[in-house]
Formats: sequence, structure tokens, C-alpha cells
Amino acid sequence: MSFLSNYAVLPRFKEVDDVLALDVSSREPLFGTNFHSFRVINAYSTNTVDHRVRSVPPQVLFPDLGFPLLVVGDLIIHNPLSDTHRYFSAREISSLTPYFAKAGESGFALLHRLGEYTRFSLVGSARPSVMNLALANPLLLSLVKRWAASLPSTGSDHIPITITLAAPSLSQKPPRPRGADTDCETLDPVIKGFRIPTAPTCPTPAKLD
Repeated sequence: MSFLSNYAVLPRFKEVDDVLALDVSSREPLFGTNFHSFRVINAYSTNTVDHRVRSVPPQVLFPDLGFPLLVVGDLIIHNPLSDTHRYFSAREISSLTPYFAKAGESGFALLHRLGEYTRFSLVGSARPSVMNLALANPLLLSLVKRWAASLPSTGSDHIPITITLAAPSLSQKPPRPRGADTDCETLDPVIKGFRIPTAPTCPTPAKLD
């Protein structure tokens, strides 16, 4: 991410291992909202002795906050929403359920394009997968304009992700009919003369047989 000079990116906390939270603050409201800051939680979760538990718990990744929050990182959790072509074992389902349950309770939305991979094995012995997840809470979701995995590889097996934020007012408005250019005098009699054909009568059971 790049920010103007009136923005400050400050380390916020490190509650558990493998988690870094950054607050991005500005003297002016951000993106046309009433918020002067938003938070980015970057996590690199790892497996623990118990395969059902990750080193970063769900409540740390998806807190209930009153300002925009973006959660990104390699969370070591798979989900059918992000990896539509993958087979999920019962063991994987049991480990990912607490994370997406907590994310859903807090209103987080997954930003990925369905089925687009973010990790490609360097040795070629493993199938591509979706490992780098990005989720936005409701206060940030309206500001997210684009998620893209189109940058070239940096040499890692994880490809870089670009997330574009912008004010909702800067979004391209949907096209609308140009009423001033419509020839109403010509169209008016055509519209008035248009009649919807009547529906055929419903046959009796005997006629249907």
C-alpha cells in the first residue's frame, strides 16, 4: 500500500505470535467517511500439535470493532468459498469452521474472486491452492473496489495480492437512460398502443388428459 504524507502507518499491537496489526491514520477523514483511521491485521498462522487448532485464534483475527478493518495473511485455512475445486476432508472442515463462523458473526466478507489461486508449489508436486486470504469487516467492505492477483511472482510460492480502496462516491455509477435524448412524441403512441396478449385459458383436467 502507498499513502500520502498526511497518513501515518503505526504498529498497533502484537497480541499473539504471528500477528501484526497496523493502524493507518489521517488528519482528514478517510475515503469520504467519518473515520480517521482503519486497521490492517496481517497474520501468518501455523499448525499446532492439535491439528484442529491454529496458532492464531479466530477472536484475534475477527474482532468486533467500530471502525474499518482488513484482515490479510496466510491463515492456513481452506474454505469452499475461496477454493471451489478443492476436496475438503472432515479434518479440514473441523479446523476451518470456527474461523469462518466467527468471521460470519462479525460480518466479515471474503474479497477473493472464486477459484483464483494464490499459492503455486515451486516443486510442482502439489496442486495450486488458495492460502492468502483477505476479509473486510462491514465498515470497510464498501470501500473495497478491487481484489486482484495479477502481479508477477516475487520468487515465493505465494503470489502478491493487490487490494484497491476508494470512496464509495468515486465509484462508477451504473448507466441510466438518457431521457433528454428520447423522442417521446414518436414513442408515446407506440407505447399506448402496446397490448399484452391475454393468457390462454386453463384447460380442464379432461382436456389435459
